[in-house]
Amino acid sequence: MMKNVFRTGLFLLLLLGAGCSKEKFPDEFVILGTWIEKADVQQRMEIDFRSSNRAFLNKGGNIDTLMYRIDKKDELLLFRPQDFPDGQRTIHKLTYNRRKEELSIYNLIITHGEPSVSVFVRK
Repeated sequence: MMKNVFRTGLFLLLLLGAGCSKEKFPDEFVILGTWIEKADVQQRMEIDFRSSNRAFLNKGGNIDTLMYRIDKKDELLLFRPQDFPDGQRTIHKLTYNRRKEELSIYNLIITHGEPSVSVFVRK
């Protein structure tokens, strides 16, 4: 009897722990669309992920055309179009909070050599 109570309790604890994970690595279908920076600044960045691995990054009116690939866990690879798919790239950690519907891209913008996190919400 005590073994069954222990097993049931352990099962519920594991189930609860699995359900609490909010940060998730997004797949390509989750990130498709336009995202706007959540920061409280006058000129917020926008990034528009399109099909066929094309993305547009708008930084204060300056729009960069990029190619992207979601690689292994937690990696977003950004390329200039002429370097896609195997050329020079930047690698960024990428997470998606399903509950808040927020996309976080690490080191998208480097400020004074310090690492950064840019948090985006759907536009």
